[in-house]
Amino acid sequence: MVSRYRLMVERDMTAAIFGLVGVIVGGVINGAVTAVLQRRTEGSDRRSAARLVRSELVRFRSLALVAARHSPEHLPQLHQTTPVIWESYRAVLARALTNEDWVLVARAYAHLDALAAVLVFEHDGALVEWRSREAQRLLADMIEPVEQAAIALAQPAGFPSDHFDDAPALPEFPEQGAVAG
Repeated sequence: MVSRYRLMVERDMTAAIFGLVGVIVGGVINGAVTAVLQRRTEGSDRRSAARLVRSELVRFRSLALVAARHSPEHLPQLHQTTPVIWESYRAVLARALTNEDWVLVARAYAHLDALAAVLVFEHDGALVEWRSREAQRLLADMIEPVEQAAIALAQPAGFPSDHFDDAPALPEFPEQGAVAG
């Protein structure tokens, strides 16, 4: 009778041990899969943030290049200089970029903030003369920092090179270019 009782206890213990091992193995597998999926999601978020912010910088670079030939009040795109994409994704980029790349991107947006502070249009869409001159100067000074920031974002954005012009070409728009003149 004692051996039969002992056999039942051993069988129950064996079942409990296998059940416990199954729970532990399942937990480890679940944790590993969750970690891999989270890492992929974070990588995808970093890449999309870098691509979107880079595209915003390319837009501002295009505006700065066109402003060399046209007065800022003749560029309606300058009426909207709020860096919406940057404001949405800078926390993601703060975690994703190296310190050096972060400084380059933040510096480019500091130039853009300075420009936005000067671009206060009158009711008729014109700029006071000093604002127009200062905006043209700021736009010219902004080109290099914006290009450096776009280059810094190339690798996180998934572009194979760190040269500004190696990114996929921008499509031509019906208005004869990326920015209507």
